[in-house]
Amino acid sequence: MIGVSGRHIDPEDPVWILNQYRAAEVHGAGAIMRMARLADTARLRSDLSRHLRDEAVHAWLWTRAIEDFGGEVAEVAQPYQARLSAHFGIPKTLTDMLALTLVSEKRGLSEYELHVDQADLPQAVRRPLKAIIRDEAWHVSYIEEALRERARADRRVNDIIERAERADVLAVAELETEAAGTDR
Repeated sequence: MIGVSGRHIDPEDPVWILNQYRAAEVHGAGAIMRMARLADTARLRSDLSRHLRDEAVHAWLWTRAIEDFGGEVAEVAQPYQARLSAHFGIPKTLTDMLALTLVSEKRGLSEYELHVDQADLPQAVRRPLKAIIRDEAWHVSYIEEALRERARADRRVNDIIERAERADVLAVAELETEAAGTDR
C-alpha cells in the first residue's frame, strides 16, 4: 500500500500517509478496471466488479479522513503500485495483473492491520481502517483462489507470483529509502 512497512501514523499529522493510502486505492481501481476487460470467467468478472466498487469506496473513505484533519487531497507522484509495476515490468497477461494485484492487496492489508491497533490512532483513521480491512481480506482471498485455478492449467503461475513478490520487496525498499530521506 504505502510501502513504508511498519511506519507509525503520526496522530497529529496523518495527512501524508492518508494521501498515500488514497492514491493506492485510486491506482488500484484503474488496474481493476483493466483486469475486468480481460476477465475470462463469469466468477472473475463478478469479483472484479465488487473489488472495483470497494476501491472507489476506500478512496472516498480516505478522502473524507484527509478532510476531517483539515488536509487536502494531494497528488502522489509515484504511489506504491506504480513502483511495483516498474519493478515487475509491463504486465502482459491477466495472470500477471492478478499476481501484481495479489501482492499489492497483501501489502495493503498488512499495512492496515499494523496501523489499526496503534494506541494513539485517531478515530477518524481507525474507523475507515476497520471497514477497509474486511474488504482487503476478501480481495486477497478471491485473487488467491483465481490464481490457484489458473495454476492448475499453467504451472508458470507460481513463478509469476514470485516475480511479483520480488517486485514488492524492491518497491517497498525504494519507498522506505525515500521516506527516510524526506521531511514530507
